[in-house]
Amino acid sequence: MVQSPKLRWATLLIAVLWVALVVGLAFWMSHRAVEEEVEGIAASAEYEALTAARIVDRLFMEMTSVANMVARQSQVIELANFYSLDPPGFAELTREERAEILTSESKVRGVGDYMTALADDLHYARIYMNNLSQDTIASSHWEEDFNIVGQIYAGRAYLLDALKVGSGQMFGIARLNQMPSYFVASRIEGAASQPLGSVTVRLDAPEMAQYIEGRHISLIVNLQGRVTTSSDATFMLRNVGPLLPEGAHRPSATDEEPGEPLDVIADSGASDQWLIEGRSYLVRHQPLAEEQYQLLTLASLEHLGPMQRQHYWIAGLVVAAGVILIVLCGALAEQRAARRQEERHAANHDLLTGLPNRRVVLSELDRFFALAKRTQQSVLVSFIDMDDFKIINDTYGHEIGDRFLVEVSRRLLSGLRGGDMLGRWGGDEFIAIGLTPRAEDGEKELAADMMRRRLAPLLVDKYSIGGRVFDYSGASFGIVCADPLNSSPQSVLLMADELMYANKQARREQAPASTQSDLTKLVLHTS
Repeated sequence: MVQSPKLRWATLLIAVLWVALVVGLAFWMSHRAVEEEVEGIAASAEYEALTAARIVDRLFMEMTSVANMVARQSQVIELANFYSLDPPGFAELTREERAEILTSESKVRGVGDYMTALADDLHYARIYMNNLSQDTIASSHWEEDFNIVGQIYAGRAYLLDALKVGSGQMFGIARLNQMPSYFVASRIEGAASQPLGSVTVRLDAPEMAQYIEGRHISLIVNLQGRVTTSSDATFMLRNVGPLLPEGAHRPSATDEEPGEPLDVIADSGASDQWLIEGRSYLVRHQPLAEEQYQLLTLASLEHLGPMQRQHYWIAGLVVAAGVILIVLCGALAEQRAARRQEERHAANHDLLTGLPNRRVVLSELDRFFALAKRTQQSVLVSFIDMDDFKIINDTYGHEIGDRFLVEVSRRLLSGLRGGDMLGRWGGDEFIAIGLTPRAEDGEKELAADMMRRRLAPLLVDKYSIGGRVFDYSGASFGIVCADPLNSSPQSVLLMADELMYANKQARREQAPASTQSDLTKLVLHTS
């Protein structure tokens, strides 16, 4: 049926109006959906920021309380009185020598055990006390090999602050194990309120991070913009200074690094949206009671773009449902055909070498026997086993072993005649099958020997694989030239297998004693 021009124009006009209606409606709905999604994300980020800030504030408050409590313990004060300053010559000793002297004192051990129990109970990395010489007199976990008793922390700002004003706080990298940590110190005071030393509580940043994990990314940032704790390891110890509220940035008062800056760019569309390393985030700020830090919550907006694109795709599907359905059905049929072909190939071929697998070898052997019967030829079956392959695996690793097998299969294929086939029987064993003119009893060994001469020398060589170089003395062969009228595929396989093992034994007996248990002339080189 031929359409009239009016009907064609009417159809075109209706199509244009339909497209305009669907596109306009899709744009409005998508814009509204994105606005609602951002509002929901903002509310969620706000709530998570408030919750995380309360938790962090309580953690810092707890650390301060614990440091104060330990500093006021009578046994701690007594020990601080006794070791308020290092004895003469103490600084010239090694840390281990100082630790040995200190831990020989029962008072030091007693305070250390008390600190250990408290640190383990509260999941602190360490609790320790320093004297006026800033020498660590007692510490939790003092019995462990990795301890800090006798360590002199000269010039550490938080220890000096504790002695001067009663308390000190710092984020830094622990000197001994390079762990990002928070340090909170309290002053130990004598009877006349004179300073005797300090008690420090250390909480590692990874432990702190467990308390701020949530739906969004939470960052604790110092006033230099360095991320001191993050629920996402990507941000840890990086610098996000531009994200700090205006006027919050402060220069560093310690020797700690500011951290490598992240690429942070303000999104021109909204004041609370930022691009960080090319990814879009909504950012919420929350000050902490410990004024040296801010808590930032980063809610990813990366899904908004795909969400809008999905809306537009749906609109396109509605406009051109018929065309897209045909395309999708065709693509689906093509995918299914490709998948079936891949499945057939995977079922019949070895994944490593791409050679036919055992199942196909058996099928091909039957085919070769049937063809030999029709054409009055003999069948050549070669069972090939790679000698000392286990030593290659053990010496160089399975990756080199796998690449060795791939190279072996390539070399064997190059020695086959047209019409021959090669398959992987399993592990380091291969099967080669071919046809040869019908051979009488006296000619069978000659035919088998000709096949051996074509294939065996291909494997004896110096191999260079993955930077490893080694000499390989070759494989064991069991080759049978069979008359298809007088033998079966199964019997020929069994005979070839037996001949291979006999050949392997003979090769071992002929090899020098120094190489019988090792790969021939293993030579290791690093490329």
